[in-house]
Amino acid sequence: MLSGLGVDDIAERVYRSLLACPSAAPPDLARTLGVAEPRIHEAFALLDELGLVRKTAGNRPVHPSIALAPLVSKARTALVAERHRVELAEAGIAELAALVPPTSGSDDTVGIGINRGTAAAWACLEHVVATARSEVRVLAAAGPAPGVDHRDDYAAVMDLAVRLASRGVELRLVLLDSVRLAPRIVEGAHRMLAEGARVRTVATLPAWLFLVDDEYVVTAFDPADSSRGSVTQRTPGAVALAAELFTRTWRESTPFGESPLPDVELSEARRRLLAMIVNGSKDDTIARQFSVSTRTVRRMIAELYDVAGVSGRIQLAFRAAQRGWLSESELDRL
Repeated sequence: MLSGLGVDDIAERVYRSLLACPSAAPPDLARTLGVAEPRIHEAFALLDELGLVRKTAGNRPVHPSIALAPLVSKARTALVAERHRVELAEAGIAELAALVPPTSGSDDTVGIGINRGTAAAWACLEHVVATARSEVRVLAAAGPAPGVDHRDDYAAVMDLAVRLASRGVELRLVLLDSVRLAPRIVEGAHRMLAEGARVRTVATLPAWLFLVDDEYVVTAFDPADSSRGSVTQRTPGAVALAAELFTRTWRESTPFGESPLPDVELSEARRRLLAMIVNGSKDDTIARQFSVSTRTVRRMIAELYDVAGVSGRIQLAFRAAQRGWLSESELDRL
């Protein structure tokens, strides 16, 4: 209890014993406490140094309200000083972070920087999380984020997003509708929501994009290959274009947790068509099964896309799973 005041465990036990029996001698205390007598003498020396006993008065204990008050005051002063040192350290971190260039291979004359490779791209994302001041808007497209090696490793990116939101920076994030079928991403989205982030989903996204404080935008260097890194652009045109793209996408997206489309029941013919698409059947194969032309099949598929609110076969499969249009055996074929 008194360790924060510089009193170790043995010394505190000796002090408590003396308060109960002021005349207790070191041999008596050693027997009572089960401690070697030399250690009792060391405890007396510490208690005398701290003003908890008076050596000149035969090691009589000083009343706690008198002896401990100065120690508490000293500890409180030290705590204030430590808090001040921590605040200075935090200010130093911010100052040092400002010295780190946001990109590698940057060209300040045109406001464009290339973050080559996964390490540089990841460092760029960490820079965003550490230095963003007011708002970060994100489009999280298919595939890993720039700087992430493994296709399925979303944990690190989710942790960055949670850290950003927990700092009080406004975070708006648009994910793909298909992530609703990925438990780890769903769990990460709920963590972000708990920190005050706003999360929505949409059927398709062109590429990963980070719009930071309306000052610069970070995009994937190659949407098909995250290992190639990312690009940071500070030109007014790039920022305005990114802001417009995000605004339109946000307007068309659905808040996370809500259903992106109203429930729709498929006819038996459309269920059959859907099953064949999921199984990878070609248009001519479907045409033979339905006894129609391939042109009619393409029209049927386009109508099914419209019903599902998607633009491709992979998205259609995810939407079908999401809506329960497919049985478990059919889902296993995805």
